Amino acid sequence: MGQFVEVMFRSRLHKKGQQGLCIVLLFCFTIISSHSCGGRSRPPVITIQDVAPPPTITKSRRGERIPRIRVLLKKGFQSVSIEGSELAPVVVVKVREGAIFLSDKTGKELGSSTGFRLKALGGKPMTLDGMPYRDIIEVFINPLLEAIAVNELSLEGYLKGVVPNELDSTNRAHAEAIKALSIAARTFAYSSLGQNAVQGFDVYPDNRSQVYRGFNSEKILSSQIIEETRGMVVTYQDQPIVAFYSSTCGGRTENYQEVFQRNAIPYLQGGVVCPDTSGIYHTWDKHILISKIQGSLDQLVGVGKLSQLDPIRKSHWGRTVEMKFVGTKGEKILRSLDIRSALGLPSIWITNFDVSRDRFGYITEIHAEGKGWGHGVGLCQIGTVELARQGWNFERIIKHYYTGTEITYLW
Repeated sequence: MGQFVEVMFRSRLHKKGQQGLCIVLLFCFTIISSHSCGGRSRPPVITIQDVAPPPTITKSRRGERIPRIRVLLKKGFQSVSIEGSELAPVVVVKVREGAIFLSDKTGKELGSSTGFRLKALGGKPMTLDGMPYRDIIEVFINPLLEAIAVNELSLEGYLKGVVPNELDSTNRAHAEAIKALSIAARTFAYSSLGQNAVQGFDVYPDNRSQVYRGFNSEKILSSQIIEETRGMVVTYQDQPIVAFYSSTCGGRTENYQEVFQRNAIPYLQGGVVCPDTSGIYHTWDKHILISKIQGSLDQLVGVGKLSQLDPIRKSHWGRTVEMKFVGTKGEKILRSLDIRSALGLPSIWITNFDVSRDRFGYITEIHAEGKGWGHGVGLCQIGTVELARQGWNFERIIKHYYTGTEITYLW
């Protein structure tokens, strides 16, 4: 059994763009180891006759160490099981009265504290409730008094558990698309470091950040490509960008400021033409029963039984960015992605919209037609695959979606 050592754990300092400041938090941890110590109309199809020239990656800031990233695995749990650590073959983790208690599979107590850091035995993946993960698993009580399980690993290792879940990574014909997505995903992860420091992690394991499913989701081809593009990130004016991407943009990308209701970002301007017509959500047609979405309506809108839905403002590129909800308890205007969440739509690019009512005039069903899946900002995954099929290399794809950017080596 390893030695118990009380240490102070400090979340990393990370420089984001020009800001240079981030939150520094202190956690009390116990390290356990055998050692001491993140619609309808089709757009013009982009075609090319020439094969894109080889990439011209000329900028380099190599010298930075590969960052480590902290991925949320579970939150608010009462009990989890970890297998394959240096501490014991099976470690049962239980939360009681604001503390973490560890025991082996026989029930023998292994220790208690506000947090533990477990290292894999022999470098092999550990499992958390049967799911394998690389490197280190931490379980702790964060400053918000929540029980948290985190996978800490190198950013490059993290990408191997992300890219295959964001894009088909088994077809070598998609290699340039996989390269572009790998660089975008690396850049997004880099810009996310420290983002959720107050909760004790950097990134979520789902589409709130990027979809991460650990060791079991890794694919040979994408892992090779991640190694080939090692250290490459997208930069604007020599600073790593916030590399948003989505599944299907419906033919044109959208302005960052319209979707996220924040200041404009020069490299995330909409209107980029995208050949994503092969995507099943390039156009869509949805019939939505109000009874099935009433829960999300109550949570996000709170106007009671709906009597009126009015799209009141569209972006320059056609997405609905403001909608008025009127009901028995008043009215409320929702903006951008909140509209999508409340109504359960694939995107906010709504091309046709009408409703059905009951005999009292309340809305019972919505019929909506539209384009795209996701927010539509930045790189389009389906479009990226099509551009790769047309002969575009990864650099050309990246610069197509992220205006005025370069690709730079950071490590």
